[in-house]
Amino acid sequence: MPKKGIQMPHTFVIIFGVVVLAALMTYLIPMGMFETEEVTYDNAGQEDTRTVLIPDTFEYETDEAGEPAREGVSLFEPFGGAGFLNYMFEGLVSGDRWGSAVGVVAFILIIGGAFGIIMRTKAIDQGILAVIDKTKGKEALLIPVMFFFFSLGGAVFGMGEEAIAFAIILVPLVIALGYDAITGVMITYVATQIGFATSWMNPFGVAIAQGVSDVPVLSGTPFRMLMWAVFTGVGIAYTMWYASKVRRDPSKSYSPDANAYFKKHNNVQDINGKFTVGDSLVVITLALGIGWIIWGSYGTHIIFRKLPRSFSRSALSQVRLA
Repeated sequence: MPKKGIQMPHTFVIIFGVVVLAALMTYLIPMGMFETEEVTYDNAGQEDTRTVLIPDTFEYETDEAGEPAREGVSLFEPFGGAGFLNYMFEGLVSGDRWGSAVGVVAFILIIGGAFGIIMRTKAIDQGILAVIDKTKGKEALLIPVMFFFFSLGGAVFGMGEEAIAFAIILVPLVIALGYDAITGVMITYVATQIGFATSWMNPFGVAIAQGVSDVPVLSGTPFRMLMWAVFTGVGIAYTMWYASKVRRDPSKSYSPDANAYFKKHNNVQDINGKFTVGDSLVVITLALGIGWIIWGSYGTHIIFRKLPRSFSRSALSQVRLA
C-alpha cells in the first residue's frame, strides 16, 4: 500500500489548534491595557461617538513583586468569561442581537447548506453546459459571460472555493473548445476572487469587517461597485486576450501538461446541456435568493441610516412590522 504524504487537516482540527494556541499564549504573554477615550466624529451628517485607544499609554499589569502578571485561562470561566472549554460558545453569542457572531455563523451555515443543495440538483452544471451549447460557433462569448457571473457570485454572496467544483467541469470543456486549462480556471476561480476583492456587499469580507471596524455597514458602496465593474472588465479583457492567443497558437499556453492530460482523457465529444424546466426553477430560486440578500442588506442599511440617534437598537428590536 503506497504511503500517504502529508495532507491538510480538517478545518475543525485547524480551528481547534488555534483555540489551543490562544489558550497557551495566555500563560506566556503578560497582561496589559491601553487607556481609552471617547471621540466624536461625523457619521453621514450625524454626530456619533466611539471609544478609541490612546497611543503610547499601554502598560503591563504587575503582581505584588512588581513583575508583569500572567493569568492563564482556566477550563471554564463563569459569568460570560471566555474559558478554554467555552471559547466557542462565548464567541458565538458575543455582542448583541444586531452584531452578534451567531448571526454570521447562522448565515454561513444557511448559505453553505442551500448552495450544497443547489449543487446536488446539477441545475447549475446543466445551465453552464447549455450556455456552452448555445455559444457554439461563437465560443468567444463564453468567456465574458462566465467570467461576469462568477465575478458577480464572488461580489454578492462571497463565492470562492465553490468555484473549484465548476472549474473541474469547465476546464475539460474549454480545452475541447480550443482553449487551455488556465482559461478555465480564470473564468471560474479567478473571476470569483476579483468579485470577492472588490465586493460592495459580500457578507464575509465587507459586512463583517465593517462591523468589526465600527463603520457604517455597506459604506462606500458606489466606489466599490465602480471598482468591481472596472476590475471585472479588466479581467474579462485579459482572459479573452490570453484565450485567443492560445487558440491561435497552443504552444503559447502556460499549462501544456494539463492540456495534454485533459485532451487524452476528455470524453466530451458533443456538448449538449439538457436544461429542463426543473433546472430553470432551481436557477430562478437561486436568483430570487440573491435578490433577497441584496434587498435585505440594503434595506437594513437604509433603516439604520434614517433612524434618529436616540432610537436605540434595543428599541428597534421591539418594532413589529404590520
